[in-house]
Amino acid sequence: MIKRTLLSLGICLLMAGAGLAATKAQTAKTTFRAGYVMDAKCAPMGMKMATNEACIKKCVANGSKLVLYDSYTKKIYQLDPQSAVMDHEAHHVRVYGTVDGDTIHVTSVKMIMAKAAAKPAS
Repeated sequence: MIKRTLLSLGICLLMAGAGLAATKAQTAKTTFRAGYVMDAKCAPMGMKMATNEACIKKCVANGSKLVLYDSYTKKIYQLDPQSAVMDHEAHHVRVYGTVDGDTIHVTSVKMIMAKAAAKPAS
């Protein structure tokens, strides 16, 4: 009888733990980070390399990964999957997804339009 009670209690605790894990996974919210898509090799150099599309493409062709460089916080985010940001090298973008440490699990990417230069008064 005691064995049966302990076994039932153990199963209940195991199921409750699984329920809490599922709740935690569901609370991961989709958010976004804005910045420039560049290669991991040049990203530590910051903005001076952020818009050099030819260099970024060359580094990626040589095996470097694409990352998001947040020019405001100077933080570099790894991007997963890489295919989601292909063709956005050197673009100023908003990357949507879930953030896990320094990795963004990308769900979508949207280009951010540059602001038009102010025209002089005539």
